Amino acid sequence: MKIRLLISIFFVVVLAAAISACGDSADTTSIKISADVPDPCALLTKADAEAIVGEPVGESSSSEAEGTKSCSYMTTGAGTRTANVIVIKPCSMMDYADYAESPNAEPIQGIGMHASWDKATLLVHSRSGDTCIYASGGGNPPGTDPMDDKPALEQAKKVANKVLERLEP
Repeated sequence: MKIRLLISIFFVVVLAAAISACGDSADTTSIKISADVPDPCALLTKADAEAIVGEPVGESSSSEAEGTKSCSYMTTGAGTRTANVIVIKPCSMMDYADYAESPNAEPIQGIGMHASWDKATLLVHSRSGDTCIYASGGGNPPGTDPMDDKPALEQAKKVANKVLERLEP
């Protein structure tokens, strides 16, 4: 269970670092684009995270890079679990395809324009086609097999659906 949590946290940090390394901070277009990225902590609130993981969570932890904003909540109990969301805008079909073509990715039907799961994170390409949402939940619920990724996928779907509900009502 701790391994999934560490993987989720590592993923958020690496993705934010990779995206921030891609742009030139002096470019005013990229600064404007970053301002257009919705606040993921407004799209996934503390109450939402608690409902999704079924336990109390602490205050949100967030970060921002050009075109990317993230929000994460961690449970306050003994068995640490998380609910994480990263919003990237703009995000094209090509950006989505790079992730979806990973050998570990499997397509997920019925969410957004397209969705793909890589056993730790769900990437959803929004119905509007200009935003990508990375959703994950670290740590399986108590009593589930830590090697089974289905509970984590279901939690990631709940995170993504809540974000999409507010992003594209």
